[in-house]
Amino acid sequence: MSKVNVEIEVPDRIRGTDIEKKLLAKLRDHALEQAVVELYKEGEISSGTGADLIDMPLYDFIRLLGRHQVSVFNQTAEELERDVIASRTARGQVREAK
Repeated sequence: MSKVNVEIEVPDRIRGTDIEKKLLAKLRDHALEQAVVELYKEGEISSGTGADLIDMPLYDFIRLLGRHQVSVFNQTAEELERDVIASRTARGQVREAK
């Protein structure tokens, strides 16, 4: 995966503090996730592509969409069937790991 630099302005009063470090860590952790959720919400990518971009199992991506109150039911029947199969497979793998 390639890296892209993004410039973020932070208030001068927190420059060099632990708060700045924590803020930047949160931004780094959530920026890609939020962008992918938005692309999915706008219909630009499928749930499978979204899961791949964030590098998470499809089942977890569907749960992530739920936490963002984004429905997965805007798909064709074929896309939904593929997602259900992948989700069941991922859930089975999690149960086996326990």
